Amino acid sequence: MKNDIRPIGIIGAMQVEIEAVLEAAEEVTVQEHASMKFYSGKLSGIPIVTAQCSPGKVNSALCAQVMADFYDPRMILNIGVAGGVGPGIAIGDVVIATHCVQYDFDCTALGNSRLGEIELPPDDKKTRDFPCDSGISEKLAQKAESLYGHCHRGVIATGDRFVADPEFGKWLYETFGALACEMEGASTAHACLLNGIPCAVLRTISDNGNDEATVDFPTFARESAYKAQKLLAGVIETL
Repeated sequence: MKNDIRPIGIIGAMQVEIEAVLEAAEEVTVQEHASMKFYSGKLSGIPIVTAQCSPGKVNSALCAQVMADFYDPRMILNIGVAGGVGPGIAIGDVVIATHCVQYDFDCTALGNSRLGEIELPPDDKKTRDFPCDSGISEKLAQKAESLYGHCHRGVIATGDRFVADPEFGKWLYETFGALACEMEGASTAHACLLNGIPCAVLRTISDNGNDEATVDFPTFARESAYKAQKLLAGVIETL
């Protein structure tokens, strides 16, 4: 299939994130795989397939694998909200990942691995940094800057934990250089790496990853989701 007609995959953990994309999409049809709904359509005239994976690393990796198996996407974008943990990261800011890490993967007790370092098939080569495509990420960042005045580029930390602890957020920044934390980015990038699919991870900051996270999150999640939708709709024709 030619690149110009292969869809762009868009994965979000929450329904509000996918609803925001679907509201701007046209010619939408739906199929179900692995108990998840996959919506095919067009965004700004570009073929897409989008799905809500639900929170967590396994859910997001499974969703990315289903997309790879059934839809042959030319890239996968993982969008959504995140907690800000790096200095200068504020609610409403956009963060585009240069790469992602799985901060809760820990084989250090074996004595020959760093925290977050994972062995990958087929030869058990270790990696800690799951890459995001630099060209796609640069286009997303440029559009974010044109829409909102600025954006942040850097590490996004992924783990199966909702972070509402300022000390843990500080540790994520000091250990991995993370600017934001969430629950799906690195696992999506992990699946994309093994399938040879370019990916990007885009987050809008809905809370500060601190003691007020549970209060801020519902307030800002919807606003953040529509911020990402506006960005995608404006840039997708160039991807």
